[in-house]
Amino acid sequence: MNNKINCHISYGLKQTGLPLIIVEINKQNLCLLLDTGANKNLIDQRVYEFFKDQTEMVGSSSIFGLDGNKQDTPIIKLSFIFENHSFTTKFNIFDSSKAFEAIEKEADIQIHGILGNEFFIENEWVIDFEKLTVYSGK
Repeated sequence: MNNKINCHISYGLKQTGLPLIIVEINKQNLCLLLDTGANKNLIDQRVYEFFKDQTEMVGSSSIFGLDGNKQDTPIIKLSFIFENHSFTTKFNIFDSSKAFEAIEKEADIQIHGILGNEFFIENEWVIDFEKLTVYSGK
């Protein structure tokens, strides 16, 4: 499937100062942070619990948590729809409740996960902060 996209990210930037996108999983909207500083994709533990029947467990790995401590996390494959295109990628499961708590209170936006460099490379995504877009030629 052709996953060529070109989408504005200005809404998330204006609301929170963060590049956020809305994706769909099983007719539910989720908010993901686009983070080129993260080497892996992360999904919140609560999201995993809600959608675990639609995931595939593929292993585990160690990540450094937002507190700087190394922790082992399960890895799942999860599919989502963004801009009418379907994507499947691996996510490390983690507890983001403390990490995103201030954003959720201040901007009234819940962040459900992070798309990191693993996803950007896999799908040839680029964030253009000058044009406030995310695009892909893939």
